[in-house]
Amino acid sequence: MARVNPEAAARLTRLRTLLEHEEREVRARADALVQGKSAKEIEASGALLRRGRLGEVRPAMFGRVRASIVDDPSRPGQVDRFEVRPGAVVWLMERDEEGRMSPVADGVVVRRKRGQLEVVFEDSEQVGDVDDTIDLLRGEDEVTLRRMREGLAAAERVEGRAARLIEILLGAAPPRPTRGGELTTLDTLNEDQRQAARHGVFAEDVALIHGPPGTGKTRVLVEVIRQCVARGERVLALTASNAAVDHLAASLLEADAALPLARLGNPSRVSPALEQHTLVALTDAHERRQLARDLVEQAFTLLRQARKRSARGRDAWHKEREARVEAGKLFADARRLERQAAEDVLRTTRVLCGTLTGLAEHVLPAGDEPDFDVLVVDEASQALTPALLLGVLRARRVVLAGDHMQLPPTVLSLGAARAGLAETAFGALREADEAGAASHLLTVQHRMHQALMQFPSTRSYGGALRAHPSVAQHTLADLGVTSEPVGAAERVLDVVDTAGTGFEERVASGSETRENEGEARLVERVIRALLSSGLVPTQLGVITPYAGQVALLSSALAPLVDAGLDIDSVDGFQGREREVIVISAVRSNAGGEVGFLADARRLNVAITRARRKLVVVGDSATLSTDEHWRALFDHAIAAGAYRSAFELPE
Repeated sequence: MARVNPEAAARLTRLRTLLEHEEREVRARADALVQGKSAKEIEASGALLRRGRLGEVRPAMFGRVRASIVDDPSRPGQVDRFEVRPGAVVWLMERDEEGRMSPVADGVVVRRKRGQLEVVFEDSEQVGDVDDTIDLLRGEDEVTLRRMREGLAAAERVEGRAARLIEILLGAAPPRPTRGGELTTLDTLNEDQRQAARHGVFAEDVALIHGPPGTGKTRVLVEVIRQCVARGERVLALTASNAAVDHLAASLLEADAALPLARLGNPSRVSPALEQHTLVALTDAHERRQLARDLVEQAFTLLRQARKRSARGRDAWHKEREARVEAGKLFADARRLERQAAEDVLRTTRVLCGTLTGLAEHVLPAGDEPDFDVLVVDEASQALTPALLLGVLRARRVVLAGDHMQLPPTVLSLGAARAGLAETAFGALREADEAGAASHLLTVQHRMHQALMQFPSTRSYGGALRAHPSVAQHTLADLGVTSEPVGAAERVLDVVDTAGTGFEERVASGSETRENEGEARLVERVIRALLSSGLVPTQLGVITPYAGQVALLSSALAPLVDAGLDIDSVDGFQGREREVIVISAVRSNAGGEVGFLADARRLNVAITRARRKLVVVGDSATLSTDEHWRALFDHAIAAGAYRSAFELPE
């Protein structure tokens, strides 16, 4: 059988080169954390946890170990000063005789609370060899990059149907048009959604579902997956992020609680509602899993004994070495037993959910034949193509869902991004399929008032969006609000111009992010006035592009945040909505510099989160240097929605 065609092979080579650029950037950023700095300086920057106290250590699945790290009693608050979030990569550091540190094992932060971190490490033996104190350095995610590199190498070797799928996803061959008859749906879908589902169910090789904000993309995917299972097919459902996986898996179980579904991933990084469906939980009672736990405990006991012998002198080194060799064998046997337990569970699983890069090779070794009939990828427009290929190698056909007019995947190397690494297979295929032979654009949205929909529909979707009658005219007046601070309750859009107020941006202290204190005070006034009009905190959201402004507003409105007010970045708000959204644009400077606010996709996400009311606060003199923001101000003026900040009541 033939491998991928020359055009696809050339594109794989190009992707490998761009991925190498990204890896160099990741390493450069990791080096910049420590280069020329003492351990105390790195610790002061928040990038190093020095001499933390190792607490409980217990086995996790597939040879991993889960460790709790707490404050040293003599250094209270040190864990809280370590600036990492759940999902962050950390390195376990080892000190030589002169006190110099070097990385020996990588891990992922799975949970943090005041004074405590929980980290899952890949290398049980290295962690088992640690004494009571531990050094952790914040790192970059090189593991994900390595998996994508391995995926590219595997894609170059595949033959037959898998090669054909890769050619399509790389734009080196067209997808075949969707065929098949009428679809009898399991759920109630409108005609627009039914047509999208038909592509997903009857796809010949690759199908695309383009879902703009509020159009019910997840509902369509649930229908597609349930239809495939009903036809006797196995489905691999993957996304680019844990949050998106949880949303899709929870939606599937809400539609059918009896669906044989398993969720890959560490339970601590999974929504509590899905914990019982994780592969860890499903294998917990398996005989081989119980045997594996016993072996791991034995291995840790041997390593602890080896450490004690080592401390007594050199004459014990033979027994220490024997103990370490034996512990390594026990860890290997435990991994083998856990893989067997997982394979037993997966044989009865019809839907397997996870992240593209979390589909670890040692969990599901790829064979000569695909493991699954259908690969469904949600948020495919946020997936790098090398990550997408990791899933494609395991399926006979592919359904991609997303919206390339919203946020793109994250690429750290500007050179690699500009050269094409940030371009997604979803975006390229959707743009190429103008006739909709293998794709469908969902056009009926169920979120925004039609006046809020008008601008994003025109700018991003060619004017194709339509508001469902249930939302087309809904306003704050329907919620009992009769007046609010910017205008009448019936007016759904207000753009508040801060030009001339002197509210200028600044770089936040101790960081590279930006904040605008004057604009934050104005946003705070708007939020408090909205609440005084009868709304509650859970109905409101504040979106701002900079972490510095998020922190500033979160501090100023802390009691309201505790009561449910949502303040987050544009990235953090993608996929979410609120009745009222207030946007704080932040940028205000004499040079008219807008930075990454010039990305039209970022603006599109921000302005499509509101259901009944959108308030945009920003400086037109700065923002209008960008064509997209200038168009928004022009739209507001034409719609009678423009206000100067000086018009707002104190």
